[in-house]
Amino acid sequence: MTLVFGLTLLFSGLVAFKNDWRQFWQRLSEPVVISDLPQEARFDPRPVVDQIKAVTTPLLGVYGVYVENLVSGHQYGLFQKQTFPMASLVKLPVILTLYQEAEADRLNLEDEYPLREADKLGGAGILQSQPAGSVYTYRQLAQLMGHYSDNTAYNVALKVLGLAKVQRTIEQLGMASTALADFETTPADMGLFFRRLYAGKLVNNLHQQEIFEFLTATVFEDRIPAGVPEGVRVVHKVGTEIGNFADAGIVMAPQPFVLVIITQDARESEALTALPEISRLVWEFETTALP
Repeated sequence: MTLVFGLTLLFSGLVAFKNDWRQFWQRLSEPVVISDLPQEARFDPRPVVDQIKAVTTPLLGVYGVYVENLVSGHQYGLFQKQTFPMASLVKLPVILTLYQEAEADRLNLEDEYPLREADKLGGAGILQSQPAGSVYTYRQLAQLMGHYSDNTAYNVALKVLGLAKVQRTIEQLGMASTALADFETTPADMGLFFRRLYAGKLVNNLHQQEIFEFLTATVFEDRIPAGVPEGVRVVHKVGTEIGNFADAGIVMAPQPFVLVIITQDARESEALTALPEISRLVWEFETTALP
């Protein structure tokens, strides 16, 4: 019995040694992978989102924010999928549709439109003070919508194009939560507009740069542009209504990024202080915190 027990232990030991040896030899013979590539840091936007919350939470109304880095593709925001009034951000798809119609040879940007008294709308812009019969090209109307946020130029362009055609442009862009008839959009949808415009596939390069020019150094530089260092180009469009203060565009940082800020039921004095502050916080995060 003792002999049998001893032989059993010996056999078990040999089996265990065989299995351990096989595993040892596999580890010894496997190729060693040596890499000096650093592991990609996990993207974490919480620090800047928390800072934005700290700025906006004490304020009246709701602040929607959307940010997208156009190099890395990183996205983050606050209430970015909630619907807000479009205000003058509505002029952006109208400008784009004018240029797309021109490229499809259905409209000539140099064709002239004689201004009528019935075309005039109050609020932003300079055309309301021009005499009826004054003539403007469609290119000039686009420039006036971008640079001055001209309401009369928007009214004329929308009549010429038709609401359905502009809405079709919105839908083709993938802006699923934007409705021209309801005059509403989301920060994420406006971010999508600028991402696709920046990508250069909506209109040709010449027209893209022309639209960018109309949206640069506008008469409304007190929001996103006020939060970034002087000399940094910001391609953007503001919107203003009672309680609704917005700015949306592309900040041409070393890594360009889209920034959209839209408010609802906000107090004007608070919003016009908060928007540049949000812009500053996002600029600092995008230019210093990210690798």
